Amino acid sequence: MDDPKFFNDKLLVLKLTERNPLYKKLVDKYEVREYVKEKIGKEYLIPLIGIYSSPSEVNYDKLPDKFALKPTAGSQHNIICTDKSTLDWNKESKKLRKWLKLDFYRRTREWPYKNLKNRFVIEEFIEDSKGNTADYKFWCFNGKPVTVQVHTDRFNDHKKGMFDIEFNNQLLDYGEKTIDFKIDKPENYEKMVELARILSEGFPFVRIDLYNLDGRIFFGEMTFYPANCNGKIRPLKYEQLFGEMILR
Repeated sequence: MDDPKFFNDKLLVLKLTERNPLYKKLVDKYEVREYVKEKIGKEYLIPLIGIYSSPSEVNYDKLPDKFALKPTAGSQHNIICTDKSTLDWNKESKKLRKWLKLDFYRRTREWPYKNLKNRFVIEEFIEDSKGNTADYKFWCFNGKPVTVQVHTDRFNDHKKGMFDIEFNNQLLDYGEKTIDFKIDKPENYEKMVELARILSEGFPFVRIDLYNLDGRIFFGEMTFYPANCNGKIRPLKYEQLFGEMILR
């Protein structure tokens, strides 16, 4: 706690000591939209269908055939619908009601989630011309994007790869299934880096998640404590290298 050296150790200290009230807005998947609109423009926001406090507020018949449902105050609890005719909304509604009772702060002790209102958003489903939705997660240190984590095929054979900011494979491991095939630099990649830089200004560390669909860029979310400060980075030298970049 007094003199941390490694990336996750420094993140943990920030998690336990930093109390920037802005974080509460930025981790909320609805409230953050206004921040993104002000910083980089509304054209980078995934089109919103609605914000709700209960499944009973949703007019399910009027939802499109494809959509993405996300609780605003948490992670990992999403409903990704690619074919509404096969979705059991009653079953999903019961699941959703349980999620809305969860206190994400009590599970992770991430202060920004403390006392956040439990709601959920429904957004349009986004995908590229090949039906893919690759996720690009930029690790930013004091407003500088340093590395990008790429997630592919999240709903089938989910794999991850870490690249330097020039999109060269760093040959480091952060997670279980590492990408073992060539990934081409996406169209408008330099624009993604610039957007990540703008959104990360003023924070010792933040991960900026962006999507790129045939060159069209969308904002995903902002994350201040990836993997709740428990993500293992191998080789260990990168733990120290990234740790040195977090200035407190």
